[in-house]
Amino acid sequence: MSYQLSKGELRERKISREEFKNIPRNDIYVVLDSLKCAHNIGTILRLADSLLVKKVYICGDTVHMPNRKIRSSSRGAEKWVPFEYRESSKEVVYELKKLGIEIVAVEVTDDSIDYRDFRPKGPVCLVLGREYDGVSQEVLNQADECIHLPLLGMVNSINVSAAASVALYDVYSKLEEMKRG
Repeated sequence: MSYQLSKGELRERKISREEFKNIPRNDIYVVLDSLKCAHNIGTILRLADSLLVKKVYICGDTVHMPNRKIRSSSRGAEKWVPFEYRESSKEVVYELKKLGIEIVAVEVTDDSIDYRDFRPKGPVCLVLGREYDGVSQEVLNQADECIHLPLLGMVNSINVSAAASVALYDVYSKLEEMKRG
């Protein structure tokens, strides 16, 4: 029979802060393309911590650290997740692509595929844009693939941190399958 673990029991299972710094991170990168809402940025940093994402790039016309609202919604994850503010998401994507990292925009486009059909080939960078404008066209032009979450209702978008959660856990799962062979 299962039972919910208390916060104390969860803490007891954690490794030390020093040991944590030496854990290998997963081959997943995240580029945030001009997100406006500090809450979404903090939530995505928290997701990045949960999956040991290699690095988060906070780019463009956006709020960035130090920021009280990001820190509050990240619940301390900003201490553990490697992140960097960069002015140009286009430049970050270009640099990552040159390193052989597959660039995957999470965006509904005329040729995007259902996220469940995406099969990563190796290290992946998920690019997420703001809800109103989406991922910029200049970044979409560099993407190796565009994936979307099905939108079956009347609303044409989903909150970016909710989309990030689905996409990140899906990519993580598929990369783990690749490791197992």
